[in-house]
Amino acid sequence: MTMDVHFHTLTPLWTGGSERNSAVARETGLLGSMRWWYEGIVRGMGGQACDPANGDRCEFDAKDRRPPEEQLCPACWLFGCTGWQRRFRVEATGLESHALFFVASGSVYQAAGNWLWRIFGGPDAGGQRSGRGANTTFSFGDLHALWGEAAALRVVPLRGDAQDTLDRVAFLLDVVARWGALGAKPQHGFGQIKIDDGLARTGQGRELIHGDVRRHDRPSARSPNRFALDSFFAHVYKLGEPEPYRGRAREIGQPPPGFDYRQHYIPAAFDIRYKSRSRDHRTGQGEDFGMRPWFREKWGKTVAHRLFGRSDALSDDQRSAGRIGVSHLYRQEDAWYLKVWGHVPDNLKDQRGSTISVLQVAGEMTKFVEAMFPGAVLVERFDRKEVLGP
Repeated sequence: MTMDVHFHTLTPLWTGGSERNSAVARETGLLGSMRWWYEGIVRGMGGQACDPANGDRCEFDAKDRRPPEEQLCPACWLFGCTGWQRRFRVEATGLESHALFFVASGSVYQAAGNWLWRIFGGPDAGGQRSGRGANTTFSFGDLHALWGEAAALRVVPLRGDAQDTLDRVAFLLDVVARWGALGAKPQHGFGQIKIDDGLARTGQGRELIHGDVRRHDRPSARSPNRFALDSFFAHVYKLGEPEPYRGRAREIGQPPPGFDYRQHYIPAAFDIRYKSRSRDHRTGQGEDFGMRPWFREKWGKTVAHRLFGRSDALSDDQRSAGRIGVSHLYRQEDAWYLKVWGHVPDNLKDQRGSTISVLQVAGEMTKFVEAMFPGAVLVERFDRKEVLGP
């Protein structure tokens, strides 16, 4: 018994690897993403889920008289841990290597290019940077992402209760496709997919996960910093013509030969998330405009760091990942869309010490999108009860 989920990419996928490339689909990159979202689902249902990225993982003890589903948190039970095998594997097909490139507005082209070229490892992959100032050109060498207009994900159960395993994974993939992103680097626009067919029994999967949460029932003080879908928002906006990215923007790197990417997506997430306009530091004219400076202006630098991460920190203790995901602009049925989602910790506070709620962050996000893309309309939003149930 297997489950074949057919999908097509709306933006390229990134599954990564030790050499920081994504030329082939890696199961580990897909599973890592899927586990992260599954942890958020479990916590959103009121359960406890380990966080292996921070050294927190269950261990199965065969001598323990309790059944595995009571010993292990629901995420470790499904995805495996010490002494306990993962209950399924995934196999991706129909994804092709796709040259890595980005698009930026002209006023921030050089700064965005320098930053993206460094963080994606262009120099290590044989990439080139030449010229000066606005005449600088970039190539990413042998770096690639993945693209597939007729792709599939096969889910293969590895142990008993195959149907129950498939039902849980079906619900998980439905949540990921609708409200998040599949694979790594979602904050850079990767991982937007549209599921075409193959998902069934998602409701049964949701009920099974609720049952797992009730059975485990291990009391713990949940950290507000851990991703959970009960303090989460996700918005899908329908845009008009996404200027300046339709015509006047500049490419960082070289698009795949013969591929008219503007019929499918515009890789501008970095611009949107960080800065699409920049203040001239010599004259003081203009303004820094982007998602991060918008929130910094609204609630201060500390809030901006917590929501969007801090890569410019002076030490590892200060460095942090962002909590806000931003898609590239993507096209469906002759219309352009943007998806934004994020986890807002319960203890997020502004400069005056007042708590900032997830509803406040979501509302401010809509104001920003409407300011950046006049005429944008919020067409879909995450509803916790509709997705996770009561």
